[in-house]
Amino acid sequence: MSAAAIGIREAGPDDAAGVAAVLNGVIRGGSPTLLDTTFSVEEERAYIESLPARSFVHVAETPAGGIVGFQTVIPWNTFVTTAFDHVATMGTYVEARHRRQGVGAALARSSFAAALALGYHKVFTDLRADNLDSLAYHLALGFAVVGSARGHARVRGRDIDVLFIERPLKEG
Repeated sequence: MSAAAIGIREAGPDDAAGVAAVLNGVIRGGSPTLLDTTFSVEEERAYIESLPARSFVHVAETPAGGIVGFQTVIPWNTFVTTAFDHVATMGTYVEARHRRQGVGAALARSSFAAALALGYHKVFTDLRADNLDSLAYHLALGFAVVGSARGHARVRGRDIDVLFIERPLKEG
């Protein structure tokens, strides 16, 4: 299926089953992810319902209504300070059979525009250093690697190196 046939929209609590199915497929599918625990539909619904201000989940769905990917955008830091109010973090998850078809890029275009409208000026996120597909995806979107940490995550008993990446949404 082409990316042109995929619709992007903001998710609501009723999308929890589709979002959980994609997320759990990524976690179980052997793709290098920093997540190691699957999520129930109820947990996913609670997550969507409890998103902090200036947060959203966008879903990518087929014309028949099946969710094939999603992207989360939330504040990078919600501590007391306002020093990071311009920085969001983002997570992207696409079903294996829909990768490399423009779904992630369509999600990103929509999410970047929405994040900018919410006052974010950049996206800062992390990924496994051994997830070369994710790195290539993010670099193609204009992200740059700004740092790394050795053994920063422990996934299934194994220490994993993590890359930190960022992309400006607005100059200045």
